[in-house]
Amino acid sequence: MPVRTPTPVLPLYFGPEDKRLFGCYHEPRIQPNRNCAVVICQPMGHEYVNCHRALRQLAARLSDSGFPVLRFDYYGCGDSFGDAEEGGISQWLQDIATAISEARVRTSVSHICLIGLRLGAALSLITAAERGDVDSVVLWDPVVIGKVYLQDLSSLQKAALRCRPKPIRPRKSPTHTEIIGFPLPTSLCADVEKLNLLTIAPKPTTNILAIQSDRAPENTCLKHHLARREGRFEYLRVQAPQIWFPTVDGNLLVPGQIVQSVVSWTCETHA
Repeated sequence: MPVRTPTPVLPLYFGPEDKRLFGCYHEPRIQPNRNCAVVICQPMGHEYVNCHRALRQLAARLSDSGFPVLRFDYYGCGDSFGDAEEGGISQWLQDIATAISEARVRTSVSHICLIGLRLGAALSLITAAERGDVDSVVLWDPVVIGKVYLQDLSSLQKAALRCRPKPIRPRKSPTHTEIIGFPLPTSLCADVEKLNLLTIAPKPTTNILAIQSDRAPENTCLKHHLARREGRFEYLRVQAPQIWFPTVDGNLLVPGQIVQSVVSWTCETHA
């Protein structure tokens, strides 16, 4: 059986000197490469960690199909510059714009595809609605209503605390709360609380794929909202693990059916 050559991956820093972003650029493995660069928009906090393996494999599969791919950490997250308290929706939207510019400079492509998971999917849709140069968007289990998302995070944290020994003096911070070991700044909570994708109107020229493995009713509402717009929209309901949740054994899951569906749709859209 032939040995598969690993996809070339270039770690890099890019963006403004005072707000450098860390990213990984996956070079396309076939030539000529497709005239479309893919920018992957991550979730945040513990969801970022739990989804890391799946998004890395997705990037590798896309580069195997001829796409240059850039995945990156938002400002104040991961290995990018900045502290957690400095992150926020407006900053992260700027970061996506910076990543798009980096992808264009690095590849000289004409088209851009944004692929986002959870909060990254919400940011991807907002970016596509605000810009005229995003040709396609993949929304993988997007955060639709910010208030509901914050309630779910709070419930998850309470469930985790029930499994831990109670500290003698519970630590509280006026600047942030803890969600599964990650700080959630108060300012970011205020930003996320205002989030509502049902008020976003994507441009008719943007191709959209929405993938749902979560049965949350707000995801069905988003399906109907996007189906009413002009332009190409596809919806896929998949029975797959919700990989952003912590697993009992700590394994990072990769839903093969979703990864394959995203790659196939992106290849068809940017043939």
